[in-house]
Amino acid sequence: MSLLAPVAAVQAAPPVPPVVQLTPGQVAFMQVETRRIEENFVQKVMSITGATHDQVLRAIPAKGRLTDRLPRIYSSLERDLKAPLSVEQQGLIFAADGERKQALKELPAQAAAK
Repeated sequence: MSLLAPVAAVQAAPPVPPVVQLTPGQVAFMQVETRRIEENFVQKVMSITGATHDQVLRAIPAKGRLTDRLPRIYSSLERDLKAPLSVEQQGLIFAADGERKQALKELPAQAAAK
């Protein structure tokens, strides 16, 4: 076994992005904005499906849960509403989730700029 193999593996690893230290104010901004983004998603799903706030919250899997988010939301809402979601409704929820993901992705840069 060659000693060069582990070195080559380390060199081939992708660069690690720099760790950004946020101030307490920036962390608070991120927390508030995260809640706003998530609530905006809930409101959109409510308007798309006619579900209640509680029904939508129950449909969203807990953070860190190993499940596919959108299929879980669709099936839970269909169960609660006792009717299948249309392809159009699923597409609108998919788009709303994409907007949510993009907003959350942009949030650290926004916080760092504050």
